[in-house]
Amino acid sequence: MQMTPVYWLIFGIGLLILEVMTPALISLFFGLSALTVALIAWLFPVSQVVQWLLFAVFSVGYILLLRKAIKQVFKGDKEVSDRVSDEFAGRRAVVVEPVAPNKPGRVELNGCTWMAEAEAALSKGQSVRVLKKDNLTLKVEAV
Repeated sequence: MQMTPVYWLIFGIGLLILEVMTPALISLFFGLSALTVALIAWLFPVSQVVQWLLFAVFSVGYILLLRKAIKQVFKGDKEVSDRVSDEFAGRRAVVVEPVAPNKPGRVELNGCTWMAEAEAALSKGQSVRVLKKDNLTLKVEAV
């Protein structure tokens, strides 16, 4: 089958649609390469072998030149955390078992008790602020 510019166009659009369904930032570059080859084959009638070579060269070139830049665009400036700790930071809790440096205690937060660590001694009943959550232990400080 002879690859005409129309086939390259369909192939490229199909790869771009595949990228939307599986965002791995790989099909995008092959799709761009196919669209580039479609344009070249439309402007300059070249053999099928040359078209496939161009496709390979543009695919590798786009991956090497654009992947890092495009990944930064999709990543954005804000770092997204998959940890639950973000929802605990800044919350208020009450000490239910004394906490001391190198001696964890317990705090109550939203009706649940948590292991707690602090850099200063905290007594029972004292109000504290959660700095972060590390696994099942809250890092806290006095308010």
